[in-house]
Amino acid sequence: MPLDPMMTDALLGAFKNMVQECRDKKMSGEYFDRMCELYNHLEELTRTHDDVVAFNMQVMKEDIYVKISDCYSRLLSAQAQDQQKETGYDDAALLKQNLNALRDAIKRIEDEKARAIQEARNYDPQKAMKDTLDFAYRNEGKKGGLAKGSIDNYGGLDQVKKASEKDLDAELQARPNAYNNDVEIDVLVKTELLTKPIEDLIRLGEEPGMTYPRYLRIQIEKGMDKAMEGSITIREGMVFLLGMTEALPVSPHHIECEKQKLELFDCLASESKIHVPNSDELGFGIRRIDHHFEPFKIEWNEIKGRWEDMIYDLYIWSLSYCPFAPQIQPWSLYDNPQEAVIKTQKTQPGIFRQHEKLFQKYFSLGFFDIFKHPTYEWEVRYKYLGESQEFTEFLIEKIFPVCIPLQDLPSDLIPLRSAMFKNNKEMNPDLDKTILPMVEYYNSVFGEGRWQSKYQMPEKSKSTAAAWNWESFRYKI
Repeated sequence: MPLDPMMTDALLGAFKNMVQECRDKKMSGEYFDRMCELYNHLEELTRTHDDVVAFNMQVMKEDIYVKISDCYSRLLSAQAQDQQKETGYDDAALLKQNLNALRDAIKRIEDEKARAIQEARNYDPQKAMKDTLDFAYRNEGKKGGLAKGSIDNYGGLDQVKKASEKDLDAELQARPNAYNNDVEIDVLVKTELLTKPIEDLIRLGEEPGMTYPRYLRIQIEKGMDKAMEGSITIREGMVFLLGMTEALPVSPHHIECEKQKLELFDCLASESKIHVPNSDELGFGIRRIDHHFEPFKIEWNEIKGRWEDMIYDLYIWSLSYCPFAPQIQPWSLYDNPQEAVIKTQKTQPGIFRQHEKLFQKYFSLGFFDIFKHPTYEWEVRYKYLGESQEFTEFLIEKIFPVCIPLQDLPSDLIPLRSAMFKNNKEMNPDLDKTILPMVEYYNSVFGEGRWQSKYQMPEKSKSTAAAWNWESFRYKI
């Protein structure tokens, strides 16, 4: 789902105007082609992202805003030089034109941020909802529209709008900033990092007795032109991404990957006389780091996914023997729930044993190795694991030994399994705490309470099981 047009117009407006201005002035060449390429990529990202924070993180990571601005400045500078060639050489006029272009660039950067913030504040979710429904209704039965007759099944378009408006009002009552991203834009788009190098160049050009050739020579010798490219803004994005990764880490490899990228940036910056890394070196280095960690990330996710399937096999097979199984999901969703229950009872042990064989084949790991593996400890310590310790030990000790193809769950275990479900002992009681590190980090960046004003907090866990105690878990060794 793409970003909302209201948001994309605010984010891309300035850069769209830059491209159009250059087209109107009939500019061409390497920098114009590059600027168009970057802007097209920017539009593509708005279509592939549905979250403005994730969009901004990728844009900052790739340094797209700065690169477009750099191309724009170079095109204006080149145009001014071409015009000067026509009128003859005038040192003072050339310097003045260059400085005016830089001042204009600062104004554009600041104005466009202010415009983006204002448009974010003016965004009307109720209007957007109604416009979306109108579009879907107009295109009923077409691609991108609603299924034919679906609106009529709910009482017509007006009725759907009223119901949606009521739901949206309730959502905004609970989370008033659910659709407001002004704070995120203000914090993430750090114009001062972009404008300071430009201001330094302006101050250089305003020094008494400065000539245009000397001005160009000094900025190149000191690397001030490179500093103006804005590579320093990439670091802000790296720090933010590392913080997000540490708050809700998929694996230790994901954390280490982002740490090494930040360390690479600082290392390259320390070797530069202007304390700004070479963008090509940084880009190649980041790709090397990504390529190094990708196999480790894939292996981690693959191992975790396979043991999750095995735990689920034991969970669902044992649950299917409870007397109330036909009345609960997933079996209650079938046309013949009792038949679906029997199918689970007869087939799940074979599926489990096949999963077990493949686990051994591909990773040389058996069932009991699951609980000794770093992926399992990680899921427990970060409160990602769905099952409680009590229920996990029940599955290991009671269900695993009897989950054998062509055999049924022993009758003496059925009351115990039923009690686990009815007494809410199955689920990890700390699942509602998983998100808390992310909430804390998000609020530290965007302001206290910002997360709660935008996103729904998880419901309080209903599990009656005790919290996980990894140290007391006897199957970890």
